[in-house]
Amino acid sequence: MIFYASKFIRESQKQNYSKIIEGNYKKIYVEASILSGKGIKIGEFFDFYQEINNFRFVNLKEKLLILLDEVHYDKEWGLFLKNLFDVTKGHNNILVIATGSSALKLKINPDLSRRSLLDEIYPLKFNEYALLKFNGSPLNFSAQLVNTILLSKNANELYESFQKVIPKINTCFSNLPPKTEEEFFYYGGFPFILKVRDKPLTYQLIDNVIDKLIINDILEIENFRSQTISNIKNVLNLISVSETTNLNTLSAILNLNHISLRNIIDALVQSGILVEIRSYGEGFGKVRKPIKFLFITPSLRVGILKGILPSGVKGKILEDYLALVFVRDFLKHKSFRKIDLMYDSSSGGADFILKADDKKIIFEVGFGDKNEGIRQIKTTAKNIRGFDYGIIISAGSSNIEIVEDKIIKVPLKLWLAI
Repeated sequence: MIFYASKFIRESQKQNYSKIIEGNYKKIYVEASILSGKGIKIGEFFDFYQEINNFRFVNLKEKLLILLDEVHYDKEWGLFLKNLFDVTKGHNNILVIATGSSALKLKINPDLSRRSLLDEIYPLKFNEYALLKFNGSPLNFSAQLVNTILLSKNANELYESFQKVIPKINTCFSNLPPKTEEEFFYYGGFPFILKVRDKPLTYQLIDNVIDKLIINDILEIENFRSQTISNIKNVLNLISVSETTNLNTLSAILNLNHISLRNIIDALVQSGILVEIRSYGEGFGKVRKPIKFLFITPSLRVGILKGILPSGVKGKILEDYLALVFVRDFLKHKSFRKIDLMYDSSSGGADFILKADDKKIIFEVGFGDKNEGIRQIKTTAKNIRGFDYGIIISAGSSNIEIVEDKIIKVPLKLWLAI
């Protein structure tokens, strides 16, 4: 929680974050699941906390940081926070950071929503993984690279900007141990796995995450029948080995009616397990084209498959990671009125299309060092009637190249630096 606390520090003060978080003031961490197991509500705990420390929140004179974890275990968590806010209006000495399941955003009290800042916590990106794993300097290129990709006027300007930053990125990666990237894709999405060395245990822990998400998130979002609940993992298993997902085919395989299947998938998307990528040009009516479903972190797909990736699926973990970065860093960019993430469902189409207002950027990602991505980008460019530039992200490439008019190939490490 401390790692993500910087989100709630003013932008102008983030450079002093370490001093702020290590400041000489009281901090308390409370895990609501433990309190719930003992039959204690969060409000009751803090009534006792005030009593034994001989103070009251209403007239607190010193700074206090309260970290509340898994607040969804207490159904009255929202009421506690609202009341705490109301009684401390006379001072700014308390900061509360509360975490919980994705279902919280659907059930947040309207009164509390006006008194709080709600932010989604996503799985780790590579730069965060490297920072936590090796306790080194972060790769602070995210904002610069996102702006470069979205705001460049043409492919030449994009190429020149990439060339300026890649030496610094290469230096950062040269200080990392061998196979760091591979380890990240396989099990680096979750902080609690960073110190685990036993791979079977790693996959079991990831499976536990999925079980927990099903119980705490999905069943809060949708009231499923027991037969439908038993199929949730089957849906995830099938998606983990699929290029795209035809709902009619999936429905037949699982012997589930279309409505139940769609409800399961909607809940998986709302809970943050899956990212739904629609085909370019598809409206919001009846689904006629296959939909691409990606996992919010490669670690989930790898965990479901117990680390055994069929050759046709290995490239999907790269797509999973691109989807995470698109969701976290691109889709909320403030320079555009609307940014959409899509893909080309036609034969030989590209992996992603990013449409920022009228701007179209095509992405193709893979492990090879061949220029095969050129064909996909050209095919998609024809299908969508033009594009601004295309980016091939290659795990087998080490250089930045203009490989074709308006098409640039970049090494995977550049994307990992975002």
